Amino acid sequence: MNNIEKTRNPLGIPNSSINNWWKNLDIKRDGDWLLFTGLLYQITPYIDFIVNIFEKIEDSKFQHLIPLTKPLPKSPLKLLVNRNLKDTFDKVLRDIYTILNNFEDVYYLPELDFYSGILLHDFGKDEAFEKHTNFVTEKLESAGVHKIVTVDPHTTFALRVLYPKKFKIKTYFETLAGKVQENYKDKVKIHDPCYYGRFLEISDVYRNILDDLGVKYEEVRNSKKLTSCCGGIMEALSPKISKEISKLRLEELGDGKIITLCPICFENLRKAGGNVEDFVEIIKKGSSIV
Repeated sequence: MNNIEKTRNPLGIPNSSINNWWKNLDIKRDGDWLLFTGLLYQITPYIDFIVNIFEKIEDSKFQHLIPLTKPLPKSPLKLLVNRNLKDTFDKVLRDIYTILNNFEDVYYLPELDFYSGILLHDFGKDEAFEKHTNFVTEKLESAGVHKIVTVDPHTTFALRVLYPKKFKIKTYFETLAGKVQENYKDKVKIHDPCYYGRFLEISDVYRNILDDLGVKYEEVRNSKKLTSCCGGIMEALSPKISKEISKLRLEELGDGKIITLCPICFENLRKAGGNVEDFVEIIKKGSSIV
């Protein structure tokens, strides 16, 4: 938790060290909508690497040596990353940015892209969360930002519900709704992230996009407002319990291709054995844009 206050992300290392998906793109630095990733796609590959280590020592005599709740050394942490997952998620962000700019005037300023602080909220650190939200809000306001596009459910919920009501907030798929056309035949199952399904209640938006693309989807037990957890939040307390929750959810989803819209859900279901794909990759294949 102290890392968020010191470096503005849970890892305790500078944002510039983890946020580099955009460096080979000709990004626009001004426009109508600011792309605000909230850094969750960038952070998850590092968290995943660390959780894999902790899972191996959980319930062992070495468990007390590397507790999840304490800071880790900054320099080694830069190297502790699931490289394949980082490459996958960097590509997801590039595709989102590129697809959006076929329909909207979207720009990106890496120096204004901060972690939302949602973990502080999840663990009841209300004072620290409010302090962080005020910091991020002031940075965005001082830069003249009015409209923001988000890419993950945790950041979207934070900015839309928990942050001061200073900005117009839309997810990237809400921005694309009604703008893509049928061009792709596939069959998938949808895992609704908790924040999109239960709390923001916007799970029909991406279903409508699948309809527009000609993608068939099968509704599964516990979806939309009743969606089951992927086990993500439990990683900070017990990686093994988190994995058991992921396996239970995978049993509900069954065989076949699973799509989701959250980096944490993506990796938890993948590690449990699921054939998982990010939603934006379906749009990419179906729209023939990227």
